[in-house]
Amino acid sequence: MRFSPDGTKVVSVGSDKKGFIYDGKDPNLLGELQGGHNGSIFSVSWSPDSKRILTASGDKTAKIWDADGKLMQTFTCFGGDVSSQQVGALWQGEDIITISLSGAITVLDPNNPDHPRSVQYGHNRLITSVSYDKITQKLYTVDAVPFMIEWDAHTGKTQVFTGQPHNSPVSQIKVVGTHLVSISVDDSIKFTSLSDRVFGQGIPLGSQPNGVDGRDSIVVVSTHDSIVAFDGQNISHKFPTKFEPNCIALSPNKEEVAVGSKSDQLIHVYTLQSGKLIEKYVIEDHRGNVSTLAYSPCGKYLAAGDSNREVKVFENQKCLVAGWVHHTSKIMCVAWSPDSNFVASGSVDSAVIVWYLHDSSKRIHLKLAHPGGVRGVLFTEQNTVVSVGEDCSMKAWSLSF
Repeated sequence: MRFSPDGTKVVSVGSDKKGFIYDGKDPNLLGELQGGHNGSIFSVSWSPDSKRILTASGDKTAKIWDADGKLMQTFTCFGGDVSSQQVGALWQGEDIITISLSGAITVLDPNNPDHPRSVQYGHNRLITSVSYDKITQKLYTVDAVPFMIEWDAHTGKTQVFTGQPHNSPVSQIKVVGTHLVSISVDDSIKFTSLSDRVFGQGIPLGSQPNGVDGRDSIVVVSTHDSIVAFDGQNISHKFPTKFEPNCIALSPNKEEVAVGSKSDQLIHVYTLQSGKLIEKYVIEDHRGNVSTLAYSPCGKYLAAGDSNREVKVFENQKCLVAGWVHHTSKIMCVAWSPDSNFVASGSVDSAVIVWYLHDSSKRIHLKLAHPGGVRGVLFTEQNTVVSVGEDCSMKAWSLSF
């Protein structure tokens, strides 16, 4: 139910697919919306001049009526699936806005009802991963559906991925060259072109993956019983493991692969030569399962987080930094600043912490960054951190040390 801005009329809508217009000063019925919706009417809004009415319906349309209830215009530019039901309506100044069940915000164009002026997409489920393309300055996020979105880092404008997605939730995504690489609990990996954002064909991995990293044409994946190396979109080596991998990282020079273990609390490091993995050494310094890994941009350091809430930094087998234990729960993600001097970490405790490599007492603690837990973190610039989490949101943080 909504009063007109001038207070002379009030309109009510409901699940009976009908709308009624009443006098704003007494309960006298003045009219009914004529030629109504074919589904429940979820929302209604008046134009600023009190002369027109906007409705949004479960029949996947929005309509404009005059103040007496006569149908003026119908918008059908939202799609045909269940998530295209229109559940919100707002007439704000010259902007005519609807919100869909999927969370998409559409700005309608009365002069072109088949094509909206703009559509802003978002997530309404927990975001499982985030990645960044430094060349195009685009961000990519995926949720548990899996629904995947491309974001312009400066304007916030969005585009969605189309085609056949994974059959199950996506656990991690990574921009590699001109593709967005995604791994899923459906035991597959997809290479999706960033130019058209149409999901690629799934490539079977043989077991459930839990980590992915890559640079240029090289991609490495950790599964629960093996490590898989790709050259382009072709498997170059599948390396069975005696431990249970939990995460993976590829060095900037593409010559070293680090794999965190869920079963023995070790970091297993391999040399990658001609697409083949060769065991190099292990790092024995964690007191919990190794849950996330990241090489620094300079290639000298390896940051690692574990289930015992600790973040550590290594140079080869030497532990440079230990005792970063200001999180209160499992570390879910770590990322390096472009100058390799700062490490950002995200945790199940809902916090993001930015650590200074050369002074362990210097840090920025972003408490309750994502209530429910942080799922991904990265640097887009030296002083900007982006994080995603279980609150269905992506946030950009401006840092000042």
